[in-house]
Amino acid sequence: MRPLSWALVAVVLLPVSGCGYPASVAECEEIVTRIARLELEKQYPENSKAVERETESTKKALEKTTMKDCVGKRITDSAMKCVKNAKTSKEIVDKCFD
Repeated sequence: MRPLSWALVAVVLLPVSGCGYPASVAECEEIVTRIARLELEKQYPENSKAVERETESTKKALEKTTMKDCVGKRITDSAMKCVKNAKTSKEIVDKCFD
């Protein structure tokens, strides 16, 4: 498993407080993609091709886990907004899903 996958796994396993609604496949993919991209941009700041390649590779590697552990879990609009606006993967893990 890649070093950044700990953050991805942590997010898909975290329950979201509040009522919310069941997370869709697209929302779960968006969360994984955002975390992967943020982590990879930190690792490869000058190499956008590597970021793209590794983001796709990470999404594929975690697809089964993500779908099983994320789709249908409760999520809120504010959590998704937080994911979209986060500047780091740590921010997503620490703030978006509490």
